[in-house]
Amino acid sequence: MITKNFRLNALANQYAAALYNRITATSNGEYFMLDAGGEPVRVEIVNGIQGIRPLVDSYLLEPLKGTGPLWENFSITLLSKCVNGAEVTEKGWDIWQSMVSDMGASLADNEEAFHA
Repeated sequence: MITKNFRLNALANQYAAALYNRITATSNGEYFMLDAGGEPVRVEIVNGIQGIRPLVDSYLLEPLKGTGPLWENFSITLLSKCVNGAEVTEKGWDIWQSMVSDMGASLADNEEAFHA
């Protein structure tokens, strides 16, 4: 758990659930695709919503944590704009797409380092 802030954790869980619902609806399964340096990669979601939450922590909240002492307040404001009840908003989906791009770039960078 990246924070002990109850509101932030609740919003991060709500966002993960909304993402999971949209991802599984659009992919017709528990997976999403990413581009790793031009190579398509299928990422299986393990443990449902709980499989998405670590991605939210790693690719959204962890970078925000480094922005300063008010990162939790900023994150609450941001995540509030990412969900509408059980649905992910377009802003929330755009952020997810950015996270997926970051995952793909990280994977491609790791592949390059492995083959170097």
